[in-house]
Order: sequence, then structure tokens, then C-alpha cells
Amino acid sequence: MENKFLQEFKIPFVGMKTKLYQFEYLIGDQFFENFPKSDIQHCDVEVKIDFDRRENFFLLTFFIDGNVEVPCDRCSEPFKQEVFGDYEIAVKFGDADEIDNKDEDVVFISRNDDFIDVSNLIYEFIVLSIPLRCVHPEDKDGQSACNVEVIKQLKQEEKPSVDPRWAALEKLKNKK
Repeated sequence: MENKFLQEFKIPFVGMKTKLYQFEYLIGDQFFENFPKSDIQHCDVEVKIDFDRRENFFLLTFFIDGNVEVPCDRCSEPFKQEVFGDYEIAVKFGDADEIDNKDEDVVFISRNDDFIDVSNLIYEFIVLSIPLRCVHPEDKDGQSACNVEVIKQLKQEEKPSVDPRWAALEKLKNKK
């Protein structure tokens, strides 16, 4: 069944002249509801696309800027993470039997298509814009904004317990 919400992300290119077009999207929570395996719960991201229509291909440049809510890697509490980035991808025409592409910066579409769906590309580029390590930023006093109770619990668990085998060897060492 076709998702009506994602219709706005289908860019019709038939009849476009060879020139630069620009598209803007405000990506919110409803967008990520269409990607159920996503860790992103809340989102407020602006996506601008420069769609450069060339003779035999398209060059798409995505500009990502906004915030997504992600779990903190330290305390697991959700927080707003700033995301930004510029990504470029070429779209070429090709039939399934012609496509033997190892270049991840090129997307192939059928010669019979009359639009390109950029929803998956937007999703991927927003996810790529999230840092590998997401932790609460420090407050104005330089203190961690993580959940204090979780941090206390983690510090208690950090105390190394002594393996009883090593404890027995330690006793022998102390006798000498």
C-alpha cells in the first residue's frame, strides 16, 4: 500500500529543464514514523536539496540542519542532539541488468521512472549526521547533564571486584 505522507518526497523530473532546482523539507516526527526501525523518536530537521538536472544524470546535494532526540550513550536518557551535514549523490539511469555499481555515491533509477523518491536518502543522511557517540552536553557550569542517579549507579559498578583466585595469590605475595 502506497504511503500518502511520503508522496511529497517524490520529485518528478520528466519535463525538467537542464538547470538547478531547489527543494526544502521540514522533517518532523511523522517522517520517522515511516521508518519503524529507527532509534529517532522526535525530530526537527530542515533539509534543503539542490537538484542539478544535467543532460544524462542528476546531481543532488543534501543540506541537513536541525535536532533529533536520541538516547544518551552514558545514561540512556533522551536528549536533543544537533545534526548537520552536506551530502552529495549522483542519480543515473540504468536498467537492472546494466547496474553493477560499487560506488555508494551513485544511485541508479530505471529509464522508465518519471520521479525520484528522496525519502530514503533523507532518512539515511539524517542518520549519518548523528555522531557516533551521543552524550548529554555539559551545562553552563561545565557539569554533565546526564541523569545523576544513573551516573551514581555506574560509578558504584565501576569498582573492580577482585577475582578470588588473584586474592589467594596476593596473600602468598604478602607472606614473602
